[in-house]
Amino acid sequence: MSAALKAPEIREAAEPASAPTGTRFPLGLSGRPRRNLAVLLIVASLAAIAGAAVPLASAGAHDLQVRADRLAARWTQMVVDGVPSSDLIGLRAEAQVATERRAFGSGTGFWVPGAGSQVDRWERSTQAIWEQNLRQSRTAATAADNLLHAALAPEPSIQRKERRQAILAATTPADLQVLSSTWDLAARLVPIDARIAGEFALISGMVARAAVLGVPSDPATDVLVDARRYAQSDLLTRMAHAEQLIRAIGRLEVDLGARLSAAATTRKMLTRTAAQINLAVMYGMRVSTYAAAYTAGQRRYAAATTVQEFGSIASDLGQTVAGIQRQLNILRSQTHIVGGVAFYYQAHALSCEETATSMALTHQGIYLSQDQILAEVGADLRPQYRDRNGVLRWGNPYKTFVGSVDGIENVTGLQTNYPTLVRVARNHGARVIAYGYMPAEAIYARLTAGHPVVVWATWDWAWHPRHDYLSYDGRWIPFIGPAQSHVYTAVGVRPGAVLVNDPIRGRYWVSKQSFEAGYSDFREAIVFA
Repeated sequence: MSAALKAPEIREAAEPASAPTGTRFPLGLSGRPRRNLAVLLIVASLAAIAGAAVPLASAGAHDLQVRADRLAARWTQMVVDGVPSSDLIGLRAEAQVATERRAFGSGTGFWVPGAGSQVDRWERSTQAIWEQNLRQSRTAATAADNLLHAALAPEPSIQRKERRQAILAATTPADLQVLSSTWDLAARLVPIDARIAGEFALISGMVARAAVLGVPSDPATDVLVDARRYAQSDLLTRMAHAEQLIRAIGRLEVDLGARLSAAATTRKMLTRTAAQINLAVMYGMRVSTYAAAYTAGQRRYAAATTVQEFGSIASDLGQTVAGIQRQLNILRSQTHIVGGVAFYYQAHALSCEETATSMALTHQGIYLSQDQILAEVGADLRPQYRDRNGVLRWGNPYKTFVGSVDGIENVTGLQTNYPTLVRVARNHGARVIAYGYMPAEAIYARLTAGHPVVVWATWDWAWHPRHDYLSYDGRWIPFIGPAQSHVYTAVGVRPGAVLVNDPIRGRYWVSKQSFEAGYSDFREAIVFA
C-alpha cells in the first residue's frame, strides 16, 4: 500500500490545524472550504477499498477519464454532424455526474467499482445513437429522392442516378439531412416553377401580341426580367420570391390582357372600317368624311394606353361604319345598269372570254374583235393527257389559250384566263381597275359604280365540283370538267339579281343566288373602267 494512504495521514488531514489535540469535527462542519469534503469522501472511499483488500488502479481511473473526454468531444461533433442534442442528453448527464468532481485528475465516478462497464455502455450507446440517426437520415433522403423523382416525372435516368450516388457518398446525418431538405424543397418547387414557366411563356406571348397590335406592354418587361432572375436563383431564393412573382404576373395578366382585348377589338373595328370604306369606293360613294374619321381613329389608337381609350375609339369607328352601311343599303336597294356596253355573240365555239372582253372594252370606246384578241393571246395546241399517276395534264390558261378555240370543250379546247386578257386590253390603252380573285360583293359594288365586269362562272349557273388539272409547267388549274364553264360580261345589278351579257344566250337577269353559285367555282373576274 502506498504511504499516502496510511491511516495516521488520513486522520491528520481530517483535523483542523487549530484544534486542540484530540478534538474531532463532524465531517462537513469544519471551518475549511467545502471542497475538502469531496476530498475527504474520496479518501474515505479509498481507505475503505484498501481496508477491504480491493485492488485500486489509479491508472484505470485515468484511462476511463480519457475515454469519457473523447466521448464528450464526439458528442459535440455528433451534434455538428446532425445528431439531435436531445438524443445525447442522458449520456451527457451521466458523464457530468461522474466527472463533476475530480481527484487525482480523474472524475470521482471513475474511482468506484463498475466504472469501466459504465464507460463501455456509454460508448455502445453513442455508436447506436449514431447509427440510428444515420439510418433515419438515409431513409429520409431516399424518401425525398422518391418524392422529387415523382414530381419531375418523366425524369432523365442520369439525373436520378446522381442523387442516388449522393446518398451513398454521404457520411453523416447532416450530409443526408442537407440532401433531404434540398430535394424536399426542389419537389415543392417543381409545380411552382412549372407554373411560373408557363406564365412566363404566356406573358411573352402577350408582349409579342402587344407589339403586333402596337400596344404598350409595360410593366411586362420588368416582370419578365424578374422571372428570368428567378429561374437563375437557388432553391431558397426561389421559394422566398415565388409567391411575390406569381402575384406580379397575375396582376400583369389581368391588366395587359384587358388592354390587349380592348386593343384587338379596336383593331378589328379599324380593319372593318377600312373594308367598308373600300367597299363604299367600289360602289362609287364619296368617302372623304369617313376616311377622315378612320385616320383620326388610327392616330388615337397609336396613342391609346387604357381600356377606356380603346373602347372610345371603337365606339366612334362603329358609328362611322354604321353611316357607311346606311348609304350602302340605299344603293343596294336600287337598280344600276352600266351604259355604253355593246353586245356581241361569240364567233367560235370556245371564244366566250374574248367576246366578253370585247364587249367590256366598248365602255371605254375601245373596239377589239374576238379574233384580234385571240391572235394576241396565242394558243397552246398540245393535247391533254393523263400521266402515270392518273393526273390530267394540259396547257396553262393563265399564259395562253389552251387547245383549239373551235374544238370540243374540255376535250380538244378549253379557254384562257384573266392575265392574258388584261395584258391585251392594256396593250390597247384600256384602263383595268381590278382583276383576279374577288368576292361577289365586289362585283355588285363595281356594277353599282358603273363599271362592266368580265366574270368566269359555270354554264348553267350552278355549282359543280372541281377537278383541277396540273399544267405542263406545274401549276394547278381550276377546272370543273366534264361540266362546262363560261365567261360573261356583267353590266347591271339590282337587289336580287345581276344583269349579264351572255355571248351565247343574250342579255338577261340572273338571280344573285344562282350568280354566286356559278361564280363560286372560280371567283375570278376583270373590272374595266
